[in-house]
Amino acid sequence: MRVVKRILTSNWFLFAVGLILTAKAVESAYIQRGYIAYGGEWLTLPLIFLVKTLVAEIKEAVLDVFLYGD
Repeated sequence: MRVVKRILTSNWFLFAVGLILTAKAVESAYIQRGYIAYGGEWLTLPLIFLVKTLVAEIKEAVLDVFLYGD
């Protein structure tokens, strides 16, 4: 439980933005479809954390190349 609490407190902003964007995406999909369905709009929150991880890894790789060479 401590691990979950630590993750949520360190990423609270991304979590909040992800929940808001997920709600907007679900609402938009409902307006377009006319009924509630489970599609890609539910992947908004995990996608935000995936992008965060990818940006961190790319940043680390770029810094590694510039600081330590090949």
